[in-house]
Amino acid sequence: MKLISAWEAYARKSPNASATEFCMHFLAQESNNQLFSGLTPPDLDTVFAKLIGRLAGMQTVYSKMALQEIPGFELEWFYFLSSIYHLKEVKKTQIIQYNFTEQTTGIDILNKLKTQGFITERPDLEDKRAKLVSLTKTGEQVLFRIYQLLHKPTLLMYHDIDPTDKQVVINILKNTEQKHQELLSGARNKSLDELLTAELGEEKLAALAQAQQQRISQFSDAKRPNKHQ
Repeated sequence: MKLISAWEAYARKSPNASATEFCMHFLAQESNNQLFSGLTPPDLDTVFAKLIGRLAGMQTVYSKMALQEIPGFELEWFYFLSSIYHLKEVKKTQIIQYNFTEQTTGIDILNKLKTQGFITERPDLEDKRAKLVSLTKTGEQVLFRIYQLLHKPTLLMYHDIDPTDKQVVINILKNTEQKHQELLSGARNKSLDELLTAELGEEKLAALAQAQQQRISQFSDAKRPNKHQ
């Protein structure tokens, strides 16, 4: 009965789908329902986002464990040092935007790095209002040590995934990363709804919101205990 009901629901949405396509869809859903100890979101986009988010959270926890070897060193410092190293001499505002940090928080991090002697700054001759930052020798030495420490959580989490599968995931996600790096860089003073409207258009956004509301209602109904049981 479960299969029949699933097939009827799938066929209504995809009347030209084959049995093979339905089987792939059904098995994917069954597999997804085993994620997160059964606390699976009602739509595929959110399942995808939740999986990436939880993995990122786990990586953060492991990374902070690794950094315990350097008391007082904060994980956010690493992101700033690494991006400054790769971007060479760069404006403070660019580093803050690159790391998706609030202006005040970013300035605070940069000031701490300067106090520690990890970065140096000088006026930008082309823009008198701006400051350029770069790594000191001490900053480079610390950064390379941190690279070694933070390889441990990466190794722990991902060493057993086949390299081909890793490259497939990279190929899938790299355009999304690049797209939203640019989108966030130009998103100052814009709301999330404004970004969504510009990306999807009002009509499509409204249709997607309605579909999401229906999924949430169905999801909620499915979670309620059956009074007749």
